[in-house]
Amino acid sequence: MTETVNLRISGDFAEQELRSLYSWLKRDLDALDYMDVRLQSRAPEPGEMGDTLDLIALIVTSTLQWPAFIEALSQWRGTRRHLPQVTIERGGTTVVVSEANSELVVQILKAIEDHE
Repeated sequence: MTETVNLRISGDFAEQELRSLYSWLKRDLDALDYMDVRLQSRAPEPGEMGDTLDLIALIVTSTLQWPAFIEALSQWRGTRRHLPQVTIERGGTTVVVSEANSELVVQILKAIEDHE
């Protein structure tokens, strides 16, 4: 079983926050046991210079590490001055995480449960 889960961040500093989350996840060895973390860019729009960082793609080979991923995401959000809105896309399910950490866990687990 291999699937891709996309993480997007919206807001004024979305690209900076996406880079921060990417670095955080790359350092979290527990979450990476069954996940490969990749940055993906979109082609520039007319008038833009260079690619724009668009999302983090998690290539997941086992759902055993979902709790570690949820913990890593929750800890990262706890380090941010303003809680960034994170959109998680898995299969046909999209979850927007914008609440405090306790809500984060409930939202992600519901999305995973609904998808399986």
